[in-house]
Amino acid sequence: MTVLEMIDPATLAIDVNVRADVQLDKAFLDSIKEHGVIQPVVAHRTEDGGVHVLYGQRRTLAAVETAQPLIPVYVVDSLTEADRLAKQVVENDHRQALTDHDRAEAFHQLSLLGVSAAQIARKTGAKKTTVETALKVRANDTATKALADGWTLDQSAALEEFSDDADALACLQEALNEYPDRFDHTVQYLRNERETARLLAEATAEQVKAGKTVVEAAGYQMPEHQYPHALRRADGTPATDDDANAVVLTVTYRNDISVRPVIANWEANGFTLQEYYGGPSSTQSGPMTEDQKEERRRVIKNNKLWDAATEVRHQWLTTLLSRKNPPKDWARFTATTLGNYGNSVAKATAQKQELAAGFAGMPEPGYRSYKDLIEKATTNPNVAVLAMMFAAHESDLSRDSWRHPGTQAAYYLFQLQDWGYTLSEVESIITDHVLARDAEAVAAHEAPEGPGETFEDVHAAEGELTAEEDQYADAS
Repeated sequence: MTVLEMIDPATLAIDVNVRADVQLDKAFLDSIKEHGVIQPVVAHRTEDGGVHVLYGQRRTLAAVETAQPLIPVYVVDSLTEADRLAKQVVENDHRQALTDHDRAEAFHQLSLLGVSAAQIARKTGAKKTTVETALKVRANDTATKALADGWTLDQSAALEEFSDDADALACLQEALNEYPDRFDHTVQYLRNERETARLLAEATAEQVKAGKTVVEAAGYQMPEHQYPHALRRADGTPATDDDANAVVLTVTYRNDISVRPVIANWEANGFTLQEYYGGPSSTQSGPMTEDQKEERRRVIKNNKLWDAATEVRHQWLTTLLSRKNPPKDWARFTATTLGNYGNSVAKATAQKQELAAGFAGMPEPGYRSYKDLIEKATTNPNVAVLAMMFAAHESDLSRDSWRHPGTQAAYYLFQLQDWGYTLSEVESIITDHVLARDAEAVAAHEAPEGPGETFEDVHAAEGELTAEEDQYADAS
């Protein structure tokens, strides 16, 4: 039963509300002061006779603030605590958007009442994954504080994910402070680093268990250890893998473990260097210089940043293609790709159909996934075409791209940036280099003077930059 009553707002009790920060802005207060509360507040009467507000916390507080003598109140039968909280989430989202902190707190309160994540999602209309993430965040003090301080749910979830790693937490804080738009790139980089460390730890344990000695590096990077092909035995014959007394472990960009036999402390064990690896007649000898070490560290770091950026970029492309409509100027982008980078399209069509299908949202894409995609009656053909264009450009990108910035890579990244993608630090090396190289490209990209006179037209001819050969090209 529902009864409309006029009640003094100062006598109303406000139940625990999902909104942590009630925003009574001046315009809202002025409206209540002049017109009063027009839409009735919803409340229920308790056994002791008190009236508790269910919906309309802001209206009630504003009425008290502006000294309204009476406000209209619908007094209804008491709802269950779970339904009250769930309906407040829905009501508040339709009125004034809840913060991520408000929403997570509501989900937490519901969970304390024994409501499962699936039930919370069903009651509030939230995604189950969002509810689960919020509950994880709310269970962690560091992440909960960040959420209360204004971090988004996803950002706070990253803190929860790395809560046991002080260095990672500091890195995330720095990323949010210094370059918040690249926060996702930082998170992915940290995830990759953690996975690499895990794989190396497992592989090292296996090698030690098998009686092997594991060293950090060999060859030019750590001259006291050498790969067998660089050494001679005491009798002058070439060393082989059978002479190895240790191994070097590395994680490839495919997350495979590479195990390379080495001869540790080779000089003390009676081996000598082959001439072309620094022996008596060689002009190449001695350890790496400090500049060489710094360059190697830069290459390794940027390669890892590139791997992280690739994962973030691919996820962004998938999200872009999941939207109802394709991005602006997608047809021109497609025409430019076909006209200027046809070889890439041909290669992608022949070899990267699985990648294109993944961009289009096909679950567990396989060899026939793209064919299955275009044969589905419900498939938007524009999505299928654009997915293949993305696959064409992506197939021409690699770890080498940031070291040898090319026109095609720059054009592609510029286009993604125009559509809302935030370039990572290592991706920006490509675009910055090309812009600095060619002032005409800047003008064409930022202010085209006429039809067809665009960035891609100025750079229609393909070609890579001339650059010194980088001896650390395969650095992991």
